[in-house]
Amino acid sequence: MNRKMLVAGGLSLVLASGAYAGDNAVISVPGVEIRADGSISAPGVEIGPGGKVSAPGVEIDKGKSGSGNRVSTSGVVIDQKGEGDGDVVITSDGGTINTAVSHQNLVVNGSNNSMKAAGSVLTMTVDGNNNKIELEDEVERVVVTGNNNTIRLPNGDMKIEDTGKNNKFPRG
Repeated sequence: MNRKMLVAGGLSLVLASGAYAGDNAVISVPGVEIRADGSISAPGVEIGPGGKVSAPGVEIDKGKSGSGNRVSTSGVVIDQKGEGDGDVVITSDGGTINTAVSHQNLVVNGSNNSMKAAGSVLTMTVDGNNNKIELEDEVERVVVTGNNNTIRLPNGDMKIEDTGKNNKFPRG
């Protein structure tokens, strides 16, 4: 008798907590669902089976194998092109960006951004105007096609190609 009451009480608790939500859900409690395909849903957040994260104003897309990663929020998109040591491409106008790279090319498309980048940069390319960029660690080459950019460089030797106007390259 006690065993039947224990099983019945446990089933009631499971049903009352919302843990049974249908064939697709493995675990479900009020407001949160973990599905059989690995996806997770919670108020305002959706994590897809492939790793894509969506929340109001923010999207992080892991992408398919070989396609790289993507992070976007209002006014800023960061794409990593290729696998491993591929390019990091930042597209923004008026953004405040902190990023880290590891033996990668860093491309900034857009204007009026404030950015700090840490890590080893192979080539930093700036295609825009009025950006304030600080490279904290090593950089081998800087290419600037825009105007009125200030790019603070770490101490050390690097090649600078400046085809724009009024760009500044302070050190340290």
